[in-house]
Amino acid sequence: MAATRLLVVLVRLVVAISGAVAGAAPLDPQQLLALRALGLRAHRADPCDADGPVGAVTASCDAGVPFRRVTSLVLANCSDHTSVSAGALEALAPSLRVLAFSDCLAAPPRLLPPEQLAAGLRAFSCTASLRRLSAVWLSHLENLTELTIADTPLATGSASELAVVVSHMDHLTRLILSNANLSGFLPHHWHCPNLTHLDLSRNRITGSIPDTLTLLSGITQLNLSSNDLNGKIPISIGDLISLTTIDLSNNSISGDIPDTVSTLPELEVLNLGSNRLNGSIPPFLAEMRGLKELNLEGNDFDGIVPFTIKFLSRLRVFKAAGNTKLCYNRSVLSAEIAVGVAPCDKYGFPVMPPPATARSERSAEYDDDGAADGEADGAADARGGPSVAVLGVAIGLSCLAFAVILLVCLCKVCG
Repeated sequence: MAATRLLVVLVRLVVAISGAVAGAAPLDPQQLLALRALGLRAHRADPCDADGPVGAVTASCDAGVPFRRVTSLVLANCSDHTSVSAGALEALAPSLRVLAFSDCLAAPPRLLPPEQLAAGLRAFSCTASLRRLSAVWLSHLENLTELTIADTPLATGSASELAVVVSHMDHLTRLILSNANLSGFLPHHWHCPNLTHLDLSRNRITGSIPDTLTLLSGITQLNLSSNDLNGKIPISIGDLISLTTIDLSNNSISGDIPDTVSTLPELEVLNLGSNRLNGSIPPFLAEMRGLKELNLEGNDFDGIVPFTIKFLSRLRVFKAAGNTKLCYNRSVLSAEIAVGVAPCDKYGFPVMPPPATARSERSAEYDDDGAADGEADGAADARGGPSVAVLGVAIGLSCLAFAVILLVCLCKVCG
């Protein structure tokens, strides 16, 4: 036994010396076999060589001796026949900290992640990959700080699918589950107090936004767009003072914009487009100096746009079209600034555009009393229609009378 151990030590010493002479130490043989099973090209002796040929497998390794080990692994554009086997993950588990799949339609892992992988992995990403991924499998990666699932359906079978995934991930700082086939409600209890980035867009999440979302006190980016959320924007959203981005677009959220939004000093992006929000647009938005993008289109806002050219010129994006009860003051804004919003008449109501006639197509401006102008156009059109008809009937009768007279004259001549 002692002789065998001595032999192993001598072999490793020889490998280490030869590696030092030739350059970096070789990759752990078991991990090299695992990478081969995952699609590493046979001619790539060193998968951690950034200058080598690019293939489906990209890895980063440590500088260990006598063998280096894989710390980061990306599988991209891999073969449909690739399978993420439990054996390969077991071999990589002791050192692997980052695992990512991108456009890799490999067969997903069938067994639960190895214990060492669950304990050591810090970042996991799956974008348009693995055909389908088990939420239970994900939930065992309890020490993740970053989790990204995009364009990959999650297999859950639970009414509280999101809670199944993140209930034990206490260290998460970044969570993206976008277009992941999630349904159910937003959790009422969050177990990741360090979360700064939350993206649950393009799913089937229903119900209202719970007040308990404010437990994520350090969150900076919130994206709940393209779901089936309803109810009102919670007043407690003003407690999330670190928010820089709020995207609640493409839902069924109703009510008004709460005044507490004005207490978000870092807010740069506010996207509330395509909802059922109503009431007037709050003037306090113009006082938010950090705001760079404001999308209010496709709602039911009414009244006058309360913004000046100075404020709107400071924005990169301003959208308010699709609010039929909303209008802008022509003495403050122009049609080029308030794109898709009707001008106000003297009573503060939207001026409806005139009928699509030759006159209205040529005329792009309204007079001071837009409503009266519109009514005048309607009256003119109403008068114009019957006048044309009467003229046509008169011409027809005249032609008929002429024909009768002509016929009588011909009869007399012939007789």
